[in-house]
Amino acid sequence: MGKTMELYETHLKGNFSGIDALSTDELSFLLAVHDKKVDYFKEERKMHFLAFMLVTLLFFIILPRTFEDQYRLAFVLVEALLFVLMVPYIFYYAWYENRLRKLESLYFVIFEAASQRGNK
Repeated sequence: MGKTMELYETHLKGNFSGIDALSTDELSFLLAVHDKKVDYFKEERKMHFLAFMLVTLLFFIILPRTFEDQYRLAFVLVEALLFVLMVPYIFYYAWYENRLRKLESLYFVIFEAASQRGNK
């Protein structure tokens, strides 16, 4: 990892608390890297949301078939598996969403420091 990426990772761990002392170039770098990171996580969020929606849709498509006589046990087992997988995934998705929102809020910390630096 390069020196500039170490700078970013160090400030990210500290929630960008000490960025007032950085130069304009360093702030521009932090802003660009953070913007790319947020974009990456937004794309990944879309994938998680679609996977969750597909599993939920599959759950409700299979649900009426569990009441039919033929293959009843197989459909009940599939429904139980889908339900068991959906519950922890809801918590994971909520954690992921909260992490992304924190990253998005940190973008404005960097942006504010860069804009103040530009006004001086």
